[in-house]
Amino acid sequence: MDATPMRPEKRDLNEKNIKSAQPGEILRDATVTGLHLKVYMKQKMFYLYYRTRAGVERRPKLGSHGVITLAQARKLAGDMLLEVRSGKDPSKTFRDSRDEKTLNDLFDAWWLERGSHKKSGDEDEKNWGRYFRAPLPKPGKDPLPRPPWASLGDAKLSSIGYKQMVDLHTGIKAPVQANRVIALLSALFNYAIRPLELLEKNPCEGIRKNKETKRRRYMAGAEAAEIARVLREKAKLKDNLPGVAFIYLLILTGARRGEIAKAKWSDLVDRKLVLAEHKGDKSGNDRVVHLPQAAMDVLDRLPRTTGTITGILTPTTLWETVRSEAKCPDLRLHDLRHSFASAALSDGKTLAQIGELLGHADSRTTLRYAHLMDDAASEAAASIGARIMASMASH
Repeated sequence: MDATPMRPEKRDLNEKNIKSAQPGEILRDATVTGLHLKVYMKQKMFYLYYRTRAGVERRPKLGSHGVITLAQARKLAGDMLLEVRSGKDPSKTFRDSRDEKTLNDLFDAWWLERGSHKKSGDEDEKNWGRYFRAPLPKPGKDPLPRPPWASLGDAKLSSIGYKQMVDLHTGIKAPVQANRVIALLSALFNYAIRPLELLEKNPCEGIRKNKETKRRRYMAGAEAAEIARVLREKAKLKDNLPGVAFIYLLILTGARRGEIAKAKWSDLVDRKLVLAEHKGDKSGNDRVVHLPQAAMDVLDRLPRTTGTITGILTPTTLWETVRSEAKCPDLRLHDLRHSFASAALSDGKTLAQIGELLGHADSRTTLRYAHLMDDAASEAAASIGARIMASMASH
């Protein structure tokens, strides 16, 4: 006669029994009804069993023993049972919270539908990676300090409030950059409100932007000569040629950095770069970058490939060295575009012509250079006035 298999002994859920529990065993708590521990091969997991008022059975997972203690499991289970008695379903709330979108999820959704089509899309994507996707430290390595707001990227949307946004805005020490980050976040939260209907209020609402002073930095004549000298020196090293060419193309054409980075040899038509994809592309027209002879000479020194003209995305590292050695450490790459516009004005070109050369889709964008015309007019008036006074004094 076969022996009847014995059922496992029912044991209470307590610290002593947890330690000796074997895989397949279930320990049930005598303190909190429905709380139990299931023992698996590699972990011991707390669960809670209950029925909703509608009679629906729930068995939410509370956490693994070792991650939470028995006391914490009892507290969590007790709180959930109080909600059940009041007619709520905490398991559904817990599950919804777990599945709630994070700030990074929101950015990804916004980027696909809207962000990637913006003029400032590249800058937005760069800022997001810098501030909200900062990597966690690697084990055994001494990493750079992680920005205090990096964890916001992984935060649930419902957990983000006005105070966190204010702290972020004041925490970014560069005033203009702080404004840009808050503007980006505000756009995301508005997108979450409508059309996604994930939020009811924008936590950026009411934040006072920092006062911004328009940057007016141009490459002066003496600086231009020094930059040219340093570039000649750097060009002696073959590895520097792509970066040197990139910088010269920015100086000589007034093109945007992204336009030069994406320009391919196949875009070169006669003495022009004809770009189908560009920042100002709203009407579907190509962006034409006119190349003076000096720019053509730069291109002639580069190898023809099937890829982009320079083969690099940015000459930032080389530029840091160049501007330092040329003794103009505050001159940015983007200032070279402004310098081109300044030189064009000095050469007698109108704002409309400059806007065409720079690829401005909106004429209002070119008006930022109007002050240069005022400066030139003031200098001319001063010179003429001095000449008249000198003439009058001689009679």
